[in-house]
Amino acid sequence: MITTIAKREIKNLFREKTFWIVSAVLLLLLIIALFTSSVNVSQINNERTEAQRLSRESWLTQTPKNPHSAAHFGNFAFRIKTQLSLFDNGLDTYTGSQVFLEPHKQDDFKFSPAEDADSLIRFGELTPAFILQTILPLLIIFLCFASVSREKENETIKLLLSNDATMQQVVTGKILGDWLAVILLVVPLCLLSVLFMPHAGINESDIVTRFTLLLLSYIIYAGIITTICVIVSAYSKTSKASLMKLLSLWMLACIIVPKVCSNAGSTLYATPSQFEYANLVKHDEEDGLDGHDPLDKRREVLLQATLKKYKVDTITKLPVNFDAIAMVESEKYTTDVYRKRIGEMRHIFQKQNSISLYSSFINPFQAIQNTSMALCGTDYAHYIHFQDAAETYRLYFVNTMNEFMATHTKSGDWKTKFGQDTYKNVTPFIYTPPSVGWSIQQAAKVLFSMLCWIVICFFLIKSTNKINIA
Repeated sequence: MITTIAKREIKNLFREKTFWIVSAVLLLLLIIALFTSSVNVSQINNERTEAQRLSRESWLTQTPKNPHSAAHFGNFAFRIKTQLSLFDNGLDTYTGSQVFLEPHKQDDFKFSPAEDADSLIRFGELTPAFILQTILPLLIIFLCFASVSREKENETIKLLLSNDATMQQVVTGKILGDWLAVILLVVPLCLLSVLFMPHAGINESDIVTRFTLLLLSYIIYAGIITTICVIVSAYSKTSKASLMKLLSLWMLACIIVPKVCSNAGSTLYATPSQFEYANLVKHDEEDGLDGHDPLDKRREVLLQATLKKYKVDTITKLPVNFDAIAMVESEKYTTDVYRKRIGEMRHIFQKQNSISLYSSFINPFQAIQNTSMALCGTDYAHYIHFQDAAETYRLYFVNTMNEFMATHTKSGDWKTKFGQDTYKNVTPFIYTPPSVGWSIQQAAKVLFSMLCWIVICFFLIKSTNKINIA
């Protein structure tokens, strides 16, 4: 019976002009979104790749100078967009695209695209993810709002129930038919993304896995929305009432709740200002992480340990440059300071994001939004992964210069200069994105929320047997 009802529902949808209008609108929007996103990603990646090359070239061709002074010339790390970012831009619009790497400090990421955008950026960008997350549910509503309520209005529901069908079977058949019709519409459109996607290179298998999981997630999301629409239609006395309820739910889920969660997070878990943060870092550097280990004391302890190591009694007798050794230790200590303070900031950001994360269990829109960003590599976890990689490289290249200075000059020698042969000791910055397994692990909670929504849909369907059609 369920199969018969599902086939009938698919036939009815295919006969309606509304379905083909929806299909045409969705196809047009998706092609426009894919084309613009593809051009944008390709252009940005070309610019950032060229900028990374020029940064490396500038590093190697800088004038001969003291190794530590050369380190102050600095390097840049540019974040290359992932292949799937053309599908879902995620947080890339709001996070910085590059960072300057220099001794003694961790600079902030700069030049997020949102800085140059107008206020319309708040409503989202026209990407395939935006269309499937926000526009598709709206189109599903117009396809399914009358799926059961129309049967009630025409009293054909009684004919279905008189043929030994239960209300649950009718609803299940309607959901299955509508969902399959939507899948036949969505899947080919999503596969269009492959035509616009840049070559995956060495991560091709990882990208295929990510895209497969992404497509499966959107199929499940379409099923959840379809189920909700048919259930609301089943509980509504008229099609008009069903449409109004569903449009209200759409506005609540896609616009109001995400905005409320964002504002609640920033209000409940406020971050310190940039001035306050800088003062905290300065205090830790000068007075120690525990507040009782001042800089002068740490330097004196290091000096005595170095003198003892080389069995000399004065700094001038050291066979190495103590200034450089002190700077190596200073970088390590400064790194610990930043790890502590940045860790505190990240903890606050995670608390802010947790509100949206837990809202995924009551709002399927936020569930698919977070899932999509995680699989496309454009969520907060992937941004942090790149931040950590850039900081690891900063520590590596600064210490490489300081260690070279320590072993090739004497204490107090800041005049001896070294050139390109020394600069080549620092290898180029190459970022390796995390695997899909890492991404799934980071997004475990939100993926679990998608599974919970499947269970919720099951119970919603089961509850329809209690509907009274009299």
